[in-house]
Amino acid sequence: MALVIGLVFLIVKYLLGLIWPFFLAFIFAWCMTPVIRWMTVKCHIKRPIAAVICLLLFFTLVGGLLVVLLLSVVSWFQDLMVFLPRLYRETIEPWLEIAMGWATEFAERLGPDAYEVVTSSIPDIISSIGNAVTSFSMQAVGVVSGWVTKLPSMLLSTLICIIATVFMTIDFHRMTAFLLRQLPERARHVTVKAKETFVSVVAKYGKSYGIIMGITFCELLIGLLILRQQQAPLLALLIAIFDIFPVVGAGFILIPWAIITLLGGGTAKGLGLIALYVVITIIRQFMEPRVVGHQVGLHPLVTLIAMLVGTKLFGGIGLLGLPIACAIIKNLDDNGVIHLIRKEESAPAKAPVPVTGPDEPEK
Repeated sequence: MALVIGLVFLIVKYLLGLIWPFFLAFIFAWCMTPVIRWMTVKCHIKRPIAAVICLLLFFTLVGGLLVVLLLSVVSWFQDLMVFLPRLYRETIEPWLEIAMGWATEFAERLGPDAYEVVTSSIPDIISSIGNAVTSFSMQAVGVVSGWVTKLPSMLLSTLICIIATVFMTIDFHRMTAFLLRQLPERARHVTVKAKETFVSVVAKYGKSYGIIMGITFCELLIGLLILRQQQAPLLALLIAIFDIFPVVGAGFILIPWAIITLLGGGTAKGLGLIALYVVITIIRQFMEPRVVGHQVGLHPLVTLIAMLVGTKLFGGIGLLGLPIACAIIKNLDDNGVIHLIRKEESAPAKAPVPVTGPDEPEK
């Protein structure tokens, strides 16, 4: 079992990055199989034709969403590149001048030595902040340039994924049956049960994160209404959806929003946004292990450890993947498919002590 766990770790850690187009193609084909089966049974459409229809609809929908997302990111990046210099020129620089004026007056009261130190340091401080803004802009441009250089490789991998999805979707049952036939009977039984357990665990995960997203939405809605933010329900829904993603989180929106608000002079609202983010983070860190663990049958501490270790080893994928793997292993062990976890042994029942009457001799 330790050897199997080690092999799975090596595959996920190193091999998955190389074969991810085929892995995604398998996931897509598996997800479309129930729809294709429904079309063949209810609509009396041949399987290849049903597969082609599903693929066209699926990739049209996914491609459209990706195009909209890419255009939104590009537009946001362009606005950010225009906004940052203007923010520095119109907000940060005047605020710095005011702050430096206060510092100069305070140093003048302390004495000539303090005044000389402060006045000599002011140009360096302003120059450092300006260089930081410029450096951030250059780093952002470098990130975009890096993505642009990777674009041909990503397009090739995407094309391979689409072609592999077509082949896998058309022959999904025959392909999975062939792979299962190559396994020993015991391994085949475990694989089938693991697949059934995986579907059940993923459904429970979806339910648990739906509950977490609902709680986060209510917190955001209440907080934004207190801050008198326009379109509070829509913003709360969008931030709650963002908060579900492991790498992004609500802080990806709330923290920059709070900083820009503070620099723009909205002290109360900026501090309110920071307080809202802190409250959401604390409640989520407390609720997530309990809700997820309750739904999938894991102890909250085990869920928390699996989330932390998964994030350290595999990044955002591990945050969800390792708890799901732990839940599958526990479920298979509880059902007797595998025997990995030692159960608590019940104490043997003691023999009853014979009771004798006062006049009856003991036998």
